[in-house]
Amino acid sequence: MTQSQMLKTPDLDQFIASQIPEIRGLENMDVFDYKPISTLPHKARLLSSIWSYRRKRKPNGDLIKHKARICVDGSQQELGRDYWDTYAPVVSWSTVRLVLLLSTILNLKSRQVDYTQAFPQADLTDPVYMRLPQGWYISPQGTLEPHHDPKHNDTTHYIQLKKNLYGCKQAARNWFQHLDTGLKALGFRQSTTDPCLYLRKDCIMVVYTDDCLIFAPEDNTIDTLIASLSELYKLEDQGDVHDYLGLRIEKDPTNKHLTMTQTGLIESIIHDLNLANDSNTKNTPSDSILYPDHHGAPRQESWNYRSVIGKLNYLAQNTRPDISYAVHQCARFCTRPTALHELAVKRIARYLLLTKNKGLILKPTCTLTLDMYVDADFAGMWHQEHSALRENVLSRTGYIITFCGCPIHWASKLQSEIALSTTEAEYIALSMATRELLPLRRILQEITQHSLVHLPLPTQFSTTRSSTMQATQVYEDNASCIVLAHSEGSKQRTKHISIKWHHFRDQIRNGNLKVVKIDTHSNWADILTKPLGPQKFTALRKLIMHW
Repeated sequence: MTQSQMLKTPDLDQFIASQIPEIRGLENMDVFDYKPISTLPHKARLLSSIWSYRRKRKPNGDLIKHKARICVDGSQQELGRDYWDTYAPVVSWSTVRLVLLLSTILNLKSRQVDYTQAFPQADLTDPVYMRLPQGWYISPQGTLEPHHDPKHNDTTHYIQLKKNLYGCKQAARNWFQHLDTGLKALGFRQSTTDPCLYLRKDCIMVVYTDDCLIFAPEDNTIDTLIASLSELYKLEDQGDVHDYLGLRIEKDPTNKHLTMTQTGLIESIIHDLNLANDSNTKNTPSDSILYPDHHGAPRQESWNYRSVIGKLNYLAQNTRPDISYAVHQCARFCTRPTALHELAVKRIARYLLLTKNKGLILKPTCTLTLDMYVDADFAGMWHQEHSALRENVLSRTGYIITFCGCPIHWASKLQSEIALSTTEAEYIALSMATRELLPLRRILQEITQHSLVHLPLPTQFSTTRSSTMQATQVYEDNASCIVLAHSEGSKQRTKHISIKWHHFRDQIRNGNLKVVKIDTHSNWADILTKPLGPQKFTALRKLIMHW
């Protein structure tokens, strides 16, 4: 929240008190250099400083602490003058789930590390000048001190940044390059597929900005690594993996199970919609296909539609594939939602109210195989009232990629081109899904070749560390699509299909992929392409999420 929003909260005293450790911590890191305003270089851009506040919570919603952060107003920076490159990657959640499963199966030790005040640990590449933070002033002794008025602005001095700071356009990139340099100096190899996956012969590390997970066969290996990292960075060892990026991760080492939940986020969604005491719960998140409803009734309630969709999307992408289809439907109408879309969002929330303590339960099998389920709904949104709208004749793709029988990546999305038949819709879905599958195969190959080299791997995974992985089974319920996927040339009814959708045929010929026929009722991806009745929805949810 902003400074003005914070001043209206009942716990503003705790927020104001949290400013002091933030400023003192940055001073101890030698980030600030206070100078009289008269010394500001000619034509230098003096950027505003901004206070940002939040209540830091556990995944179950419990309050941890009040957090204040001083930032640069990066919106005032100009490309080509104040900064150049800004890109900084973060680890893919499919990579995180894959590595977590590997750690469970191979009995790896794990550790969670937080780089405290990460961005200021990196050096600046370009000079940055900033106004003093609101509510602070330069004392006669030349030190930055809190003012009794939280709205006070001291214009007699400015700050020249000596290191990176939150808010700068280039801040995330500077930090990632700083971390990357240190990890490579410690012997890590950066994955060529996921740049936030780092591999060493005795351990694996995944990086999401300033939050890292480390996996190794022995605790001593991790302790030694953290000691080496502590010499390069300011960090906090948070123990075994438990709460990561808003997800509660619970391990069952006896049964080798993982449970991932986001109870706090679900409660936040329910609170936003004022449904905490609602007794009208639902046993499915969706019961119909949503349309644009251009001439429908306007919304009746004032809650922020876009904000709620953002929370639902984070939930659907991480721990609740069962709501992915329903959430994607509602997300399409963020620009101009109507009462119809409002009711659809509330239905999802009522389903979550019934299942708020549930999440994704991963029960890996003993066979380390990578598989995929694919499905499509051909022109599922078409109906006579809106038959002229292009968006209503697009088909929908749904797919689930599994590792050891557990979902690690899933998606429900509309296809970008109009399919002319069920076969074409299924073929496009197959092509879209393999674009996500093939990078995961490469990641697995990198892990077996460059990390944990002294651990024996089951023969189902790879006969030797240098050999090619066995073919990935791709489960498809359309026979014509399977024939087309194995076809060498074009046929009369399919020659119009764009060349870009044929990219995966080489992988089939090379033996990396094997497209297999599966019964429609057994296709996991069916839950991602259309609204299902309670019986079938529950059956597929049980297969995917184990509840």
